[in-house]
Amino acid sequence: MKVGHKITEAEREVMEVLWEHPEQVKTRELLDLMEKRGKNWKRQTLNTLLFRLEEKGIVHRKRAYVQAAMSKEDLLQVQTQEILNNFYDGKFGNFFAALMGSSKVTEEDTDRLDALLEELKNKQ
Repeated sequence: MKVGHKITEAEREVMEVLWEHPEQVKTRELLDLMEKRGKNWKRQTLNTLLFRLEEKGIVHRKRAYVQAAMSKEDLLQVQTQEILNNFYDGKFGNFFAALMGSSKVTEEDTDRLDALLEELKNKQ
């Protein structure tokens, strides 16, 4: 079974802390950092979240240390590609067609999309 990169809100909160601390962090220290953010988790709760993130390839764990395996930008890019593949047959056109059905697309949005498409054309 293929494991995707979709993460829960709690997993995202852990990742935000890890992205703020790019060096390896002791699990105990991570638990303390989460407590400072208002999360009074037990060690097992954190370990469960870390296990799930490790299964997805988002963190590296070794003994009592943990570190982000993906940057925030890389994770967002992988998640976006998974959405494109899973919901739009991997085709930008299908994605843009879905956007066009939304009344929330502004002129500024379309200008930005035009600029991005032009940039993509120039890269090819």
